[in-house]
This record gives sequence, C-alpha cells and structure tokens, in this order.
Amino acid sequence: MRRSLRAAAVALVALTAATGFAACGDDEEAGASSTAPSSLKVAMVLPGAINDKGFNQTGYDGLKACEAGGATVAFSEKTAVPDFTKTFQSFARDNDVVIGHGFEFGEIAAEVADEFPDVTFAVTSNPLAPEASNVVHLMPNSTQGAFLAGVAAASSSETGKLGGIAGFDFPVLQAQMTAFEAGAKYVDPGTTVKVVYLGTFDDVSKGREAAQGMAASGIDVIYHIADAAGVGVINGAKASKIKVVGWGIDQNSLAPNTVIASQVVDQAKMIQQFCSEAATGPVEGGRVISDGLQSGVIDLTKVYNEPAEVQAKVDEVRDAIVAGDVEVPSVGGDIPGSGPDAG
Repeated sequence: MRRSLRAAAVALVALTAATGFAACGDDEEAGASSTAPSSLKVAMVLPGAINDKGFNQTGYDGLKACEAGGATVAFSEKTAVPDFTKTFQSFARDNDVVIGHGFEFGEIAAEVADEFPDVTFAVTSNPLAPEASNVVHLMPNSTQGAFLAGVAAASSSETGKLGGIAGFDFPVLQAQMTAFEAGAKYVDPGTTVKVVYLGTFDDVSKGREAAQGMAASGIDVIYHIADAAGVGVINGAKASKIKVVGWGIDQNSLAPNTVIASQVVDQAKMIQQFCSEAATGPVEGGRVISDGLQSGVIDLTKVYNEPAEVQAKVDEVRDAIVAGDVEVPSVGGDIPGSGPDAG
C-alpha cells in the first residue's frame, strides 16, 4: 500500500515539476549556512518554493528556527520529482538529519534510510508509521484546524454553498477536506461542499480560475490547501467578491476583505521541536509524532470582518474539540494522538 501511495504521489507531483533542483554545492545556490556553532547538521528537501506563503514557507521557517537554535542547515527548494532520491542521498552524506517536507517523501526516506543508518530522516505531513528505525514522521493533526475552518466558513456563508480547493488528492489533503465539510455540517447540516483538486500546487492562474468557477455556481466561501496556487484562489475569490479561509499561515494580509480566517499549521514549530530533540541525543525512530490544537501547532486564526457570533462559535467548537466533546475525522482515522489529548 505504501508503495502504491508513493507511485500516486510521484505521478501527481510530476505535473508540477517544471522547476529544477537547487544544488547544494555552495551556500548561495543551496541556501546552506555554515555559521551556526553546533555539531548538528540539518538539511531539508522541499517540493515547492520557500516563499509560497503556505506549506513550503512554513517548512523553511522551521529549518531557519533550527538554524537559530544552533544547527548548520542546508536546503533544496522546488525539487523536481526525478531528483527526490538523489537529493536525499546527497544530503545524507553530509548531514545528521535530513527532512523531507511533505507526504510524498515518505517512501523516499524509507528507501534511503537503510543506505545511511547513522542519519535520522524525518518526513512531514505523513501519518503512516515508518518501518525504518531511523525514520520519523512529523504529522500535524491538521484535521482539527480544518474542522474549525468549516465552522467559520459555514457560519459566514449566506448561500449554504461552500467550496474546497486543494493541490492534489493526497490522503492528508482529502482528510482535511472531509474534516472541513464535517465542521461546516456541524454548524448547518444542510451545507453543501464542492471539492476540487487542481493537480498543482504552483499554478496561480489555475487556482484563480477554480475559485471564479465556484463563485459562478453560487459558492460564497472557499477553503483552500493549495500553497502558491492558493494565492490564485484568493485572487479569484477577491475578483468574484466571495470569501476565503486560507491555510498554513495567516493569509488575511493578502486580501484583507476576502480572507476571513486561516487554518494555522505551524510546521515550523514541529520541525524546530524535532531539531531540539535531535540535538540532545539519539532520536527514537519508527514512530509518528502528532501535535494538534492543545500544542498550538494547529489552530484557526481570529475571524476577520464577520459578526462577533462567528468568532464565538469558532471558540466554542475549539474548546469542545480540546475537551473531547467533538470528534474530528482524521486521516483514515489513524493519526496517532488524534483524540482530545493530542498535542
């Protein structure tokens, strides 16, 4: 099953692999830094741009937090699918920790791990338990934030028609869309949700077109998980005068009258915590580390430009999730620590 998941992920991500591998030969090209006074060396492989205002940026922020904590860091951004394995291998030769930022790196890490038993590999946003003893998966319990996004969207909608736009149909993204719909129906069981998978995280124009198409169908609030293409979603929603719930970081500044809230997925915090663990001694591999609302890794920003009762409803449901009074669907129901004690 894991191999089939990788095959699907690689095939999907290959659609966006027009950008090249950022070589690690020197600091300027690879984003490496050799000034940190620490013996821990950490490298990260990212599928997209480090300034995408979303998923990849949060990963890079985590790497910079590791550097601020004393690690020497290097990275490869916009890494093409055919270069995944060789990039991992190249980094593993010179680093103590190699992080693959994204679900799609799970199988890559598993394949390379045996070749480099003294290196610790970490993969973000992957809920599958790793088999290798030197691989760890860092899995934000993002469905909790997606549920709150649904609560905010349904509470703000006038038509009862919501949209979801994601880059790919990866299990972790499908699960968040499911949780988004569950949160919306928690507020209003009659709410409908239409979900579209773009087949890209990078095509801004495609995101804009998808948002405008949804607006034309009567949808008045869209939730996106689309990285750089999500900026296009926001632009399209702004042009169509409908609302958006953003993802990753607070995206209200991109369109203050359009983005009513954003799902916070603080990958940076998880990555920084992992680096701290790695710096203090051997890391226990073969496990999934999951953090949710209680840890602050997952949340929803404040609600902008909506009546006070919308914020009140979000706050009420957040407290209920933490208390265990509201059950939130997870990735196949199998995120470790997905219950009320997660995080």
